[in-house]
Amino acid sequence: SFVCQGIFMPLVWLGFSSSNSGIEQEHTCADEFSIWVLWALSIVGHLFYYLINEFNGLHHKGYTPSRRSSKSLLDNIFGLEISKSSSSMDSNSIQPTNSSDSLDNEDDDEHDEQDAWPSISATIQKFKRIERPQGTLPMVSWYSQIVFSTGFDLLLSAHVFLGRFDARKMQSALIGKESKCNNQSHHNGSPNPEGLFDFSDCDTSSDSNFWFDFMSDCGDGFNSSYQVARMLAQPNLHVYTSSKTTRSRMVKTLPRGRILVIGGDLAYPDPTPENYEKRFFRTFEDALQPPPSFRRSHISIQKPAFPIQGWNSCDKLHSRSPLTSYDGPCTFLIPGNHDWFDGLATYTRYILSRDFLGGWLMPQKTSYFCLRLPKNWWVLGFDLALDDDIDIEQFTFFANAAKQMQPHHNAIIVTHVPHWVLDEYENHENALNKENNLKELVRTHFRSKVRLRIAGDLHHYTRHMPVNNKNSPSRQRKSGADKPALIVAGGGGAFAHPTHCFQKHISVGEDKYVRECAYPSPQVSKNLSWLNLWQFRWRNWRFDILWAVTYFGMASSFFPLCGVYDDYLNNNSSQSLGGLLLWTFHRVLKLISKIFISGRVSLFFTIFIFGLTFGFTDKSNLKWRVHLSWSVLHALAHISSALLVLLFVECMAEFVMNEGIIASQAENTQSLSTGLASSIFDEYNAHFSHVLEDFHIVGNSTIFQSSQDILKSCRSDERLYEQLSSAFSWLYREAPLLKTALAVFDLPGAIGSTHLEMCKVLCAGGSPCTWSNEFMIYQQIDRLTILKYLSAIGLYFIIFAVPIAGNVFGSWLALSLVVFNSQYDEGFSSLRMENYKNFLKFKIDGNGDLEIYAIGLKRVPTHWKKDPRWEGHKKEATATVPSWSLKTPSKWVPWRNSKKFLPEVIDHLKIKA
Repeated sequence: SFVCQGIFMPLVWLGFSSSNSGIEQEHTCADEFSIWVLWALSIVGHLFYYLINEFNGLHHKGYTPSRRSSKSLLDNIFGLEISKSSSSMDSNSIQPTNSSDSLDNEDDDEHDEQDAWPSISATIQKFKRIERPQGTLPMVSWYSQIVFSTGFDLLLSAHVFLGRFDARKMQSALIGKESKCNNQSHHNGSPNPEGLFDFSDCDTSSDSNFWFDFMSDCGDGFNSSYQVARMLAQPNLHVYTSSKTTRSRMVKTLPRGRILVIGGDLAYPDPTPENYEKRFFRTFEDALQPPPSFRRSHISIQKPAFPIQGWNSCDKLHSRSPLTSYDGPCTFLIPGNHDWFDGLATYTRYILSRDFLGGWLMPQKTSYFCLRLPKNWWVLGFDLALDDDIDIEQFTFFANAAKQMQPHHNAIIVTHVPHWVLDEYENHENALNKENNLKELVRTHFRSKVRLRIAGDLHHYTRHMPVNNKNSPSRQRKSGADKPALIVAGGGGAFAHPTHCFQKHISVGEDKYVRECAYPSPQVSKNLSWLNLWQFRWRNWRFDILWAVTYFGMASSFFPLCGVYDDYLNNNSSQSLGGLLLWTFHRVLKLISKIFISGRVSLFFTIFIFGLTFGFTDKSNLKWRVHLSWSVLHALAHISSALLVLLFVECMAEFVMNEGIIASQAENTQSLSTGLASSIFDEYNAHFSHVLEDFHIVGNSTIFQSSQDILKSCRSDERLYEQLSSAFSWLYREAPLLKTALAVFDLPGAIGSTHLEMCKVLCAGGSPCTWSNEFMIYQQIDRLTILKYLSAIGLYFIIFAVPIAGNVFGSWLALSLVVFNSQYDEGFSSLRMENYKNFLKFKIDGNGDLEIYAIGLKRVPTHWKKDPRWEGHKKEATATVPSWSLKTPSKWVPWRNSKKFLPEVIDHLKIKA
């Protein structure tokens, strides 16, 4: 007591507290006001002390890192143990720990600056000074109106254009005419088709290796698409990998590929010019700048576009084979299914009619191509369109190209869709109608030359290798070397796909394959599936409109449930939880039966939800009984949820009326105000009107004064002012502002008054009105009353129903992914996951062996800043120096450096020549 009085005594002296006598009479050491004053003073003091230290820079004192001396950036940041040997990779490109280059090409001074702990004021100032990318787009929200627009485009392309107007036939006709006019031929005298590009005579580097890259499914959100493009643009990419023998981490340097092959789906969700520019071209242009002469409106009539104006690299080009002597990177692109949604119109305008994708040269004139690489390797890019096969023109083109191949040559086939995986997922239902022409081409013209098949479409990485059948006779047994390896690498930027939904052992014709690598791993993929439980709702909030309309439609035939609260009290008088659950179960079943017996609007939406769930359920990986049962359970979950929300809202409406929480009816039924609005207005008059200005009484208002007193110099506006004054005076007199505003937002009062009015009509004469409403009696209710009631209670219904609907659907997706291994596309497109991206880097060594490095990006940066060492802003430098020759060609770098953003080798494969 003495301590307490001692603490609060200064407040008494300063007049902030009551006198000692008053405190002693109340038997307390301090009054309530003194406690509040002391609390406020302590908070203000702490804030004042914090701000002084903050602006003096004391908070980051002692956190400045020491200068780096003997240890490298790898040791300080990543703690990696660098090994100089590996069982699966050569040691020529292994970087030692004292290397001056960091993994992400950032200098030590910048790392020192980022590792410091700056004050808030310094951080804000630095944040304002740093330039960041503007106008970037997020990941595509598939659960929105995009679903309907993209589906319509797909239907139009598949059933109207394809088979009647095929853009591939036009390409062949135009290119064939142009070839005859130009009279082009191969260096050995044989015909050289426009789609065949010879890189076999390219000057290789000092280690006699030829590098090229592959990526697919890129044009989605900026963060993921740009990060992959930035990795591909680096002249030397530092990646780390793990040794299987020593379990240590190694750093490896992989050069940029001379050629970049892109496997389709260039922009999502559909191939509009805006999506191509912002989701595809923009990311590559920021990663590697195009030449100064590049114009977006330019239409190329000569490919390759040599000489390149503004770059001095074209001076050494040979007129006979300019691509071979060109030192810059080139890119070749095949279209995917999303690129075909408009009949290949946008692809033709932006890919076949432009010369550059960022700093990569685009020399192709057709949607398919054939690349001849050093050491007798070939890359064949096919356009399968939407009918999953090549056309006759492509067949003829590649058959002619096969005449230039020798028996010891090797081929890599690139298509967009990996049918070897999807056919197994779909139980080979439509396998006989896919790639028939392509299979015939391989069987008759390429035979055993195909060593590798690559595809995208599935946004993950998998590798399947052939399995030898030891039980078959030796003379009929095929060697595993004669069967191609099968790789899916569609992680160029689109949302991640799961890997656990697809079989580990697959059959491709008569051959058996086994999956030897998957990224992300099946266990990680299954764990990610559970994210739909709580993330579907907030990641796909645009889908709320569908839930709101559907749920309200299923419950609309039962409004209002007159006497539902009394029915609950009669059946659960003890208010027990078990009684509540039992009553709810019986009433939901009763309402479902009433939907099919007497429902009208509810019956329509119920049938709609059954059809929607049945069509949405993927039947590829399910038996028909499981498919039917799982879709019916999904529909019943939504119907039951809608009816549960109906019971809850109606019970609460009658509960608040029975308990007298709201007034059920206003005194004047013709007035805009209701019971609750009148009660609040009366409380205002009784307790607050004497404090505030009585603005609702027009006579005391100072607004409507005489015009002579206010506008003495504006006599011409007197009449207009008088009219406005009279109008406002009438409005304030007939509809007071506060009372009118309360009436508009008094939803409980509107529900109470209209609920009683409707139930009085529906229950007249003892008619059953709780669980069903007679249609003829319902027609006797005034339509304005029905509209007012449904509008008021519908708002509460939607607020409770929409989150429940999203969680029900997300839970169904998670269970489908984990239990049935189905809904791989729907279940992961909802997550819109930017992480787990991948691309491929190929090396043809001096012996002709092909090495494949699969690069994974486990995490993708979400915040970017301008690279201070980027030279693209220097016009005098970029006017002559190509962007691909710069050490730091990319414009943006991650806001913070972290090892989780670094690329890693997730798989390595070597194919002998």
